[in-house]
Amino acid sequence: MASEPSDDDFHDEVKTVTIRTFSSHDAANIARSNLEAHGIQCWINADDCGGWYTNLTAPGGVRLSVRASDAEAAIALLNVEASPAEIIQIETESDIPSPSENAPRKKLALGQIFIGIVVGVILCLFYQWNSERGTKTHYQYTEDGKADKAWIYRDGNLVEFREDRNLDGDWDHRDYFEHGQRVRSEYDNNFDGKPDEWWTYSDGGTDTVQIDTDFNGVPDEFGIYKNKIIQQLDIKPNGSKFTTTREIFKNGVLTEILRGGNSNGNFKEDVHYDPFFNPIPINFNPIRSNAPTAFQLLSPASK
Repeated sequence: MASEPSDDDFHDEVKTVTIRTFSSHDAANIARSNLEAHGIQCWINADDCGGWYTNLTAPGGVRLSVRASDAEAAIALLNVEASPAEIIQIETESDIPSPSENAPRKKLALGQIFIGIVVGVILCLFYQWNSERGTKTHYQYTEDGKADKAWIYRDGNLVEFREDRNLDGDWDHRDYFEHGQRVRSEYDNNFDGKPDEWWTYSDGGTDTVQIDTDFNGVPDEFGIYKNKIIQQLDIKPNGSKFTTTREIFKNGVLTEILRGGNSNGNFKEDVHYDPFFNPIPINFNPIRSNAPTAFQLLSPASK
């Protein structure tokens, strides 16, 4: 096989010379084997496209080159007639077929192709799974480059959403997720860096809310929602153990207010309202039996 000296073999100052031209690659290979057996490095060059088009060899021949410093010794070795045994050995070595050239190419069986496809798919899925591991955060930015929303993923699952509603650099709204479902929310409505409104969500559609109306860190209002529609709101100011006022809603409209609650769960006043928030008379004033009233006074015994 033809070869040429390269920059990896010697520096630019080392020169090569052509010492002999042969009519075929076989003859040139025999000479090269003889020289390399004596420690002289040499190269074969021909204008036949690496031996693919042997008909192009005739005009220029197959050239044998060595380093200029080895030229005299190489010529002397080639001028010495080789013994019959050496010629046979050289020809035998040059005629040994290269396994890569003459060995039959093995065809891949369908089973091997299928196994390769399966392994490729598995590796692709493993890479995708591995790339999603850990905690990753994706941001949304405003036109002036401020991050106003963020989605946090853990092992490929959304676990938290954050929002900066007033663009002051602090997150004032957070949603928490489990198994792809939102389970809790927090809001900082006065933007002081502390949450003052807390929501919890359930699969059944019943949600609860706690609101700190005076921003002292203690919830004062406790609401119950059904399918996102308010059902009841209890007021327990500043950590009170019992409800002082209860508002009851129907289809999202206030229909009843209970006031004056005590530790026994009783209320002194029960007022019903029509859809326009007008009080509805429900009984007679216990002091003036002939005067209608819009509310009812409840005693612990009557409640």
